[in-house]
Amino acid sequence: MANFFNRIIEKAVGEASALRSAFERNFRFTSPYSLDSSRVDYQTARELYRNINDKYKLGAGFAKPVINTTAGFMGTPHFTHTEVEADQALEEAMGQWVGKLLRINRNTLRDGDVFARISRVKGRFNPKEEDFNLFLVPPEWVTPIPDPLTGQWQEVVIRHPVIVTDGQGRTLQRYTITESITPRSREIEADSYAPPEIRDKNRTEENPWGFIPIVHFRNEAEENQLFGCSELEPVEPFMKAYHDTMLFAVQGSKLFSRPKAKFALKDVDKFLRENFTPDEIKSGKLRFVDKEIFLMQDGDEASFITADSGLTGITTLLKFIFRCIVDVSETPEFAFGTAVASSKASVSEQMVPLSKKIHRKRGMFEEPYGELASMYLAMWAQVENRRLDTYRVQVNWDEISPRDDRETARTIKTLVDGLVTAMEAGLVSQDAAAEFLREFVPTMLPFVDPDADEDERRRVAKTILWKKRMEDDEGWDEKPVTIQGDEKS
Repeated sequence: MANFFNRIIEKAVGEASALRSAFERNFRFTSPYSLDSSRVDYQTARELYRNINDKYKLGAGFAKPVINTTAGFMGTPHFTHTEVEADQALEEAMGQWVGKLLRINRNTLRDGDVFARISRVKGRFNPKEEDFNLFLVPPEWVTPIPDPLTGQWQEVVIRHPVIVTDGQGRTLQRYTITESITPRSREIEADSYAPPEIRDKNRTEENPWGFIPIVHFRNEAEENQLFGCSELEPVEPFMKAYHDTMLFAVQGSKLFSRPKAKFALKDVDKFLRENFTPDEIKSGKLRFVDKEIFLMQDGDEASFITADSGLTGITTLLKFIFRCIVDVSETPEFAFGTAVASSKASVSEQMVPLSKKIHRKRGMFEEPYGELASMYLAMWAQVENRRLDTYRVQVNWDEISPRDDRETARTIKTLVDGLVTAMEAGLVSQDAAAEFLREFVPTMLPFVDPDADEDERRRVAKTILWKKRMEDDEGWDEKPVTIQGDEKS
């Protein structure tokens, strides 16, 4: 058993970099400047996510909850712009691309990299119409070449692999179309393996946008790395160890679940003659199948030999590896299924660190999402012959509350009662109590805001006036109440 565990640790150490592969190009511009151009092994990451890699079959089932839980709680952002028409166009486009935005979250967390490209294409049902569309280019096709001083892309090379097959699915021809995009030009070139009619379409054309319409989403980006990191990289060794331990347990169960018969006999020949056929005795292959009765003499003994399968130790080890997967992936236990007993903490308590992780991930994705929205507005303004004062957009996310609704209601009620008591005792001002309460009620505005058209004090005054009018059924034509010192009411 000890030797087996040692082998597991050795194999886990050997597999620790299975999801990291060196890329074919090293971007070294000057002696002191270099970028780590190693990439995630995208194929292995996708195999782990789908659990189709035989080396991880019994352990890679944890990969999908690790990715989907984070991607699902992140959701898609909301974009707003100061100009009404631009805001409407942006909202309409992003509303159509919600499914692709969700895939951006999932693929970035799983693969570490996503290249999102906005293109203007002809309509599918009306070729005379053109519209914008969002494409997710497989990251293994893309080679970005950054400027060493500014970090901006000088060029992006996309290698599109093409496979021609016949009706039976047999490969007839393979070739690659290389697309090189710079802020000024777009070059398309097919390699020598392509048919002549494809090579005749090689061309160089002007880039009408003036920029490269591609945004790079990177997970856990580092300043010295050109590409991102997969969420499965730190978990991969533990999934491999879980697979090996489970495989050993299954194989051991097959060996030890069938007990072996043990006989203590005075006359072996007589026992054989009375219980087995002459052919079995002559061949030496005794068949115990369907043998429900054995004829034995006085003093003979029969028993079964069973071996300890070590299931207790294996179960303990599997629980330990599972805890490691939970801790390293920063994924709560309940995400792996309701059958998992969350002994460390309740669901509500586990939501607190998960919400912190979601806020951190959203912060990482906010910049490329803002760049994607600004890029769309720049392209839309050029097509519509519009000039915007700014292409900056505001990125907003849905609120994540790690607290239970019932517990939140109890907290607010207790808090309000305490604040009312403190105000009546003259210990806390109304402004201070309202500002403190804002942390628990996201819909509250600042209690006093002279520069805004509305604040919470004005809201409260309007509510009191409305309730009074409803009770008295009078004064509906009166002007809104004016608060002393408030010139805007």
